[in-house]
Amino acid sequence: MARVVVIGAGIAGLSAAIHAVANGHHVVVLEKRATIGGRATSQNVDGFSLHYGPHLIDNRGPFFKMCKRLSRVKPQVKAIRLDKVEVAGYGPVRPVGNIKQAAVNRRALKERAQGNPYFDAIRYLSTWGITDNKLRIDSLVKAKFSVCNEGWIGLIGRLGAALDEVGVLIETGCEAMSIDGQKISLKDGRELECDAIILACGAAAAKRILLTVDEGTANSYFSNLTTHFASSIEAGLSSKPMAGKHSIVDVKKRIAIIDYTAIQPKLGANGSHISAICTDNLGEGRFDRLTDALNHHISGWDKHIITDVKQKKIVVGYDNCLDFDAFTNHRVLLAGPWVKSDYILADAAADTGKSAAKAIKSLVQ
Repeated sequence: MARVVVIGAGIAGLSAAIHAVANGHHVVVLEKRATIGGRATSQNVDGFSLHYGPHLIDNRGPFFKMCKRLSRVKPQVKAIRLDKVEVAGYGPVRPVGNIKQAAVNRRALKERAQGNPYFDAIRYLSTWGITDNKLRIDSLVKAKFSVCNEGWIGLIGRLGAALDEVGVLIETGCEAMSIDGQKISLKDGRELECDAIILACGAAAAKRILLTVDEGTANSYFSNLTTHFASSIEAGLSSKPMAGKHSIVDVKKRIAIIDYTAIQPKLGANGSHISAICTDNLGEGRFDRLTDALNHHISGWDKHIITDVKQKKIVVGYDNCLDFDAFTNHRVLLAGPWVKSDYILADAAADTGKSAAKAIKSLVQ
């Protein structure tokens, strides 16, 4: 049994802790924020659980599979329907009553016809344009792309409860500053000794800590990591401006608008729960372009806001990701969506957390 410290209590950190405990290790999780969940957290306001950027679940991905496996009561999910996904300027991906067009669109999706507006819309909605990830695209096409009845905060709560049940300490408000051998120095002056460390915090925080371990290697490894940014608006509305549509995708402008309530009525909101994102690479004016798109596609939405969260710049993904075992000579493993995986987004976080946990044994033999 190894003494393992997991730094970061987002999806990657919670996944790493869960799998490390399952492999028989003693685990402590450190989180610098006051709450767990990282970017997958949310806040409940006036009956709406508002996220920080759109969050959609791949039912076949490692994150949701982990949530299901740990739960006595299975999460209830509803899938996005292609007949309710509208491509701006073209119409629904699966038009009702137009068999010929539906067949043409189905063929374009099957053949992954890049340049076809319907396939490009599905690719964007499933990946936010980060990468051409076949797993997520196929899940959306096969109605395995969903919204949970309890929101992301509920799923994160399930992971936290599972760790609490097996006695894993998650210490919030606790920031790691440096690593010296098998010793971690905390901002409050404490030091922790351990046999293995899993850095499951954000890429910037991980680099800062790794610079104290091996400055040259850390600078070299992180120099090629490319971060993709976005602007987002999430709002609880008293009206239904999308008229039952699950999503509107404007591929040319790299914008998507989602109505969680239309997809998952069990969220309980009487109006709409809108989540919109713009991921174009032109940071200047990106938030204004997103606002203009909302005004164009769901005119009048801003007259019915009950509560909202607006973010001009959030991280949505990475290119040229790092190997999870790049720093094993220092007994350090890496986990997060900035670490190499067959998956992206939340599923990459869950998958790399599992990979890091499995590798602990090789560090302490």
